[in-house]
Amino acid sequence: MQQTPLKVMLVLDEGESSPYLDGGLFGEAYDCHLIDVKGLGIDAENRSEVLRKVTEQAPDVLLLDSTLAWQSVLRMAIGLRGQMPNLPIVLVPNTPGAGQEPEEPPASLAKRLPGSAGSAGDRIAGDSVARILRYIQGRLGLQRALLQMALRDDLTGLHNRRGFMALATQHLRLARDMRQHVLMFFADLDGLKSINDNFGHAEGDRAISLAAASIRRTFRKSDVTGRLSGDEFVAMILEEPGRGAEAIRQRLQTSLADCSRAESRYKLSLSVGVAHFDPDKPVSLQELMRQADAALYRHKGGANGSVRPALFPLGGSMRGRNTKTAAAPSGECSMTQPR
Repeated sequence: MQQTPLKVMLVLDEGESSPYLDGGLFGEAYDCHLIDVKGLGIDAENRSEVLRKVTEQAPDVLLLDSTLAWQSVLRMAIGLRGQMPNLPIVLVPNTPGAGQEPEEPPASLAKRLPGSAGSAGDRIAGDSVARILRYIQGRLGLQRALLQMALRDDLTGLHNRRGFMALATQHLRLARDMRQHVLMFFADLDGLKSINDNFGHAEGDRAISLAAASIRRTFRKSDVTGRLSGDEFVAMILEEPGRGAEAIRQRLQTSLADCSRAESRYKLSLSVGVAHFDPDKPVSLQELMRQADAALYRHKGGANGSVRPALFPLGGSMRGRNTKTAAAPSGECSMTQPR
């Protein structure tokens, strides 16, 4: 698998340069081509401007050149910790060509700075920094993988409740600030218990996966979708021309029919409730979800608000009979992703 270069920002005094910027101190043995270092020359007294530039660039790792005044280094680190608490910050050793003698740091910082006198010391320092950066890259990859696991539902690949709530909160705040209308969809997979009882829990999982696949095909990647519980799904979209509640229901019906076409024993069925967010009368995410859930149960079982290609089971199939079908693989449909 192709690795993404590590985005590194080196903060140093304005007008200064550093061999770290061209990878001159990084040994080839440490994959220096996967370390993308950009320089940021700063006026250490203008701390707010420094914080703004760093947050805009959003690097994976921040390097602070030790030629900076140590008081500025400490203030900068404290300020960044408040705005970007997960940003790794590394104080790199003095480098040749800095243009000035570094200010003597306090003893607590001096202990952390490897010696850099002479070319051999420079090479050792460069290799050490490269090792640190590669270690950070590995840790960041692990953190991102764990975050993905924490925010995604294993069975369907949709966001789980935690992931949906986090993203939906951000999207709703943005919609309120931009004065955009939002639609919240709640959907239940009808009769999941009957599928489990008649065909087994593995088939129930397959039905959930197919329902999730139809939701992925119906909504855009920029929409926020999730599986809140066993048979309960949710989606939040920005309302715009051609993407009203009824248009989405029809698209979901088409997707459901496509996903379940090869299934001869039952057809997928979703009950759907919709709530509307008006930026002129804003409500919280929890209240919007409550309204969508109430709409779902008001309409559950009726034609209005329900997507019901057919009921199940068909043909009286029961657990223990031959259940082999030509159905599509779990969680996949033949429809293409909407643009």
